[in-house]
Amino acid sequence: MKNERKSGVILSYVNIFLNLIVTLFYTPFVLRILGQSEFGLFSLAMSIIGYLVILDFGLGNAIIVFTSKYRARAEFDTEKTLHGTVFTIYIIMSVFAILAGVTFSLKVEYFFGKSMSIEELNTIRILFLILTLNIAITLPMNIYTAILNAYEKFTFLKVITIIRTLLMPIVILPLLFLGYKSIVMVASITIINFICLGLNFWYYRKNIGSKISIFNFKFDMLKIVCSYSFFIFLTMVVDQINWQAGNFIIGSFLGTKDVAIFSIAVLINTSFMILSTAVSGVMLPKISTMVSQGVSNSILTDEMIKIGRLQNYIIFFILSTFFIFGREFIILWAGKSYEMAYLTTMIMMIPLAIPLIQNLGLSILQAKNRFKFKAITTLVGAIFNIIISIILVPKIGIIGAALGTCFNLFIINGIIINIFYHKKIGLDMYKFWLSIIRIILPLVVLAFIIFCLYTSYKTYSILHFISFTLLYGLCYFTVSYKFCMNDYEKAILNSAFVKIGVKFKGDK
Repeated sequence: MKNERKSGVILSYVNIFLNLIVTLFYTPFVLRILGQSEFGLFSLAMSIIGYLVILDFGLGNAIIVFTSKYRARAEFDTEKTLHGTVFTIYIIMSVFAILAGVTFSLKVEYFFGKSMSIEELNTIRILFLILTLNIAITLPMNIYTAILNAYEKFTFLKVITIIRTLLMPIVILPLLFLGYKSIVMVASITIINFICLGLNFWYYRKNIGSKISIFNFKFDMLKIVCSYSFFIFLTMVVDQINWQAGNFIIGSFLGTKDVAIFSIAVLINTSFMILSTAVSGVMLPKISTMVSQGVSNSILTDEMIKIGRLQNYIIFFILSTFFIFGREFIILWAGKSYEMAYLTTMIMMIPLAIPLIQNLGLSILQAKNRFKFKAITTLVGAIFNIIISIILVPKIGIIGAALGTCFNLFIINGIIINIFYHKKIGLDMYKFWLSIIRIILPLVVLAFIIFCLYTSYKTYSILHFISFTLLYGLCYFTVSYKFCMNDYEKAILNSAFVKIGVKFKGDK
């Protein structure tokens, strides 16, 4: 299992790297071929359909936690009851998704009639129907992916994720060059998703094989699962509001071109978020087992520090790199018309770094079944996000939506949740953040020096941009290794480089 976790982390970063490459080279083609208005339609449809995705209700997370616990206790009959109960709920939610999707597609004029043309309304209606079918199939199939996660089959799952990442541009770009637009693009995404879900199902039947039956449904199990998953569901609602409600509000008040700009900011922040889950995303089964075995909060704090430090090296590098070079990157990558996406991205990215660094805390809350407070407080924050966005977007444009998200991320995740971790969960957050600050301080000094050097130039070019980015990356790595990393972190890095014949000298 330990090897599966290591493999899962490695493959997660492989997928992240591929995602970044795909985003860098694939997105500019999509932006230019579709055009700003059509890309805005595509982004808006994807954000709206996200509200049907939350019909998962956090059950996938519940499957991982409870399956891990029942396996640790050898309660295999209870495990079957769990799977049968959740599968039944998924089927019901799938039917509801179809009804909700069809109903909304018939009423798009009510929401966007004032800001969209008739052609745009017809396009988004078709996009929404295709995506509704996607969600209707995905929901019941999610159970197999969740069980494979609980059984820590990370290698296979991450390979499938990598295949999905590669198939997107390979399939979609030729179709776009042939003249097809967002409708064929969404249809292709749906087909690729079905293929990957089918592969997960095949692997489950071959390697786990336990039959899942709706006849194993039990109301007592439903109560147990819902008492846990309800607050995970609220968190999913919050995430959907924080990252997708802005598109809906902007689409209603401003139009598709502004949606396109805001979507670029969300895309960059979404990529930023993915980085935080590469390590912590495979830790939930382990944390669940540790909690069920009664380990102390001190041990959980040390685990959180260990993972948080590893994540921080990546997270702060991305944040500081975008702060220094982000404006020029967006102009070179997406075009001058998307320049406003830089400020929009930074407003959301800075407070977002706080919960990303301490992401393992979420797994601890889930394993301890203490998610209620976080879910409720972040939901309140999300409501304020909507209110702030509705007030500010008509007055100051897309920056208003970014400020709403910033408020929620900083006040709720940056302050209130940290107090909750420390006072109620028993995690030593002073110890955690002192450890993180010791890493960040030398890196802040480095970032400031590179920023001053970079901005001292009055003209920019691709060569200038690439040269300074590579210089910063090299300096960041050197400063991290020499002044920030502890023996454990250096050992991880050395073991990776030893395999390719590189060994660092002069360790403390």
